[in-house]
Amino acid sequence: MPGEFAPLCPPGAKKLARVPRATNPAGMQTRRWIGGWLAMGALLAGLGAQTPDLVLPRPGAVIVADVTGETAVVAGGQRRVPKLEERLRVGSTLSTGRKSLLTVTLSNGTSVQLGSESELELEEFGQAPVSGSVKLAELKEEPTLSRTRLNLLRGDVILEVKPLKVARGSSFHLTLAAGTLRIAEGTVRARVQMSDLGLGVATLELVQGKAEFEMSGGAFAPVPSGTKLAFALEVDKATGVTKVGAMPPAAKAKQ
Repeated sequence: MPGEFAPLCPPGAKKLARVPRATNPAGMQTRRWIGGWLAMGALLAGLGAQTPDLVLPRPGAVIVADVTGETAVVAGGQRRVPKLEERLRVGSTLSTGRKSLLTVTLSNGTSVQLGSESELELEEFGQAPVSGSVKLAELKEEPTLSRTRLNLLRGDVILEVKPLKVARGSSFHLTLAAGTLRIAEGTVRARVQMSDLGLGVATLELVQGKAEFEMSGGAFAPVPSGTKLAFALEVDKATGVTKVGAMPPAAKAKQ
């Protein structure tokens, strides 16, 4: 049945024969000695780590909530205009033209608003089955566990993420040129702007809520609510790799 886990030892499976426990020179049982160190290592590693990633093969629902101006959805190599209240395929890429907006709602309660001249990829959105009927607008938190990955390729996006069951394994990641934001709940604004010369800027603002940011090649660190981060971007012409650096003080003041 959906949502049930398979037993660790399937019915009818043969049990392994018991092997006598060896001991180390001090008389401590080897199995217990190694197990103690492994448990200690797991405890230390888990102090700053999240619950292991969920495996959610079933996609959640991505529903078009608002369309203004010139918008498009690319899925399976096909480009078309999205329609209100239609369900989009996970893996689609959303884009907007000048003076245009596109808003979609995820079945975990998240609202995604794509700004003018922007492009966003719905890389992944898996969710455990939801029982009964749920009104997305009335959700106070996600109804079931979910796993979300979005990639902002260019332009602006505003995310409103309802509280996730992070302690039980739910996750929400927003990737952009400067790094990755891991969100537990709250409102986030992000922007990526690039020039034809390969120079650009990425900004990220946690308006309110709980989130962590991992700069490319770094480690996740908490982002205080009300904080705005800014990064300078430069595309290496030889390799095509985007270099990320700190914004000059004068440039930060203009953001």
